[in-house]
Amino acid sequence: MSVRIYYLNHAALLVEVGGIRILFDPWLEGTAFSGGWGLRYYNPDAPNIAATATHLWISHWHSDHLHAPSLAKLAESNPRMVVLANVSANFSMVERMESFGFRDVRPIGEREILELDDHTTCCRYPTAGIDNMLHIQSGSWSILNYNDCNLPAGAIRLLLKRIGPIDLLFTNYNHAGKLFDVVDDEVRKRQLEETLALTVDVMDPARVVPFASSHYYRTEESADQNGSMLSFDDLEALAEQDERFVVLRVGDDATFESPTQATVHRRKPPLPERALETHDYGPSLPWEDLLGEISARCVALESQFLHLGRLAVPDLVVRLRDYGRNLRLSVGRPAREADPSETPHIEAHSRAMHIWLAKRFGDDTFLAGAHFRIVDPDTTAIERWALITLLEASHLDPRSCVQYLAEQEGRRFLWNRREEIWATLLGRRVKAGRIRI
Repeated sequence: MSVRIYYLNHAALLVEVGGIRILFDPWLEGTAFSGGWGLRYYNPDAPNIAATATHLWISHWHSDHLHAPSLAKLAESNPRMVVLANVSANFSMVERMESFGFRDVRPIGEREILELDDHTTCCRYPTAGIDNMLHIQSGSWSILNYNDCNLPAGAIRLLLKRIGPIDLLFTNYNHAGKLFDVVDDEVRKRQLEETLALTVDVMDPARVVPFASSHYYRTEESADQNGSMLSFDDLEALAEQDERFVVLRVGDDATFESPTQATVHRRKPPLPERALETHDYGPSLPWEDLLGEISARCVALESQFLHLGRLAVPDLVVRLRDYGRNLRLSVGRPAREADPSETPHIEAHSRAMHIWLAKRFGDDTFLAGAHFRIVDPDTTAIERWALITLLEASHLDPRSCVQYLAEQEGRRFLWNRREEIWATLLGRRVKAGRIRI
């Protein structure tokens, strides 16, 4: 039995194995993260190939994976595609996927084994609050989609004892969000290569297909990060030194007759890179409306962190660049204007701040979409605000965890993350946006 992989765009792969064609995370057009990201390539063949899938799996909520415009068009083309909708104690994708028009939406729980056909099963392993990996077994094949699963090495090793040897590993390789430290572009690239190599060494697959990073940053505040992203040429240079790497460019596909025998089919002509665009936020939000909505979130954070947040999280001063005014954020207190002479920690547009603190899942959009500029070299304040808002949005704050312990479903939720929790606490690797391998 062979395996065929089509690289459609960014995190969108179509994997054909046995009698199934499973599609992952189709972002095929437009932008993601409220305009913060764009696609480096446009693949005109992607929609038609994606529509041939028998199954669809979305790894997590981020809009470069759960991309509403792409999914709506896909549902229109193939509404009977079987959708594997993640369900956990802190969220459910069922209703969202049904809203696009898919007619066969099937819940898939954490660590639940589902039969896709007579020869193929899959099992979803959760990480953190919303991220997930998917393990597919078909005949003798063991395939793991590890995209965006930021796990410490100790947790990976423990999980591999359950999963077993991996024939094909799919993993991301570029940075995917705001970078809190400032280093030279070439130094950053070497760090990315080292992280990728470490991940592959810990996973030890027969073959690895690096993917899920064909994006660029569109915000004025973070466009300078584009120069430090790995290119396909960089990946191919790595592949020359490590035969486990099979590098596909957007539009390519590959056939694996066995884990060690791969034939890559290059798209002809190759897709050109698109011109990079800059995001336009539009007009400012009314000042008083902005303060009111942000204040509600700041106050709510205090109770979710059991009145300890104010002790651990310093005030954050934000320069609203469209107003030229400073805003002070305090855990447990309403937002208020700060002295204009005070040096801010970060700078952002008023609409970006509204995305962060007044929209559902806006925390991931603001941070992954890189909708702000770091002004103060001391990033303690913004890193801690990023951490607590991400934890609260994913229902991993202290109050939610206490509630999990009181309920059987909640205890199962924490138990299903036991390897990650153990390795994270042991290694003290809890900073937002940091690679933990």
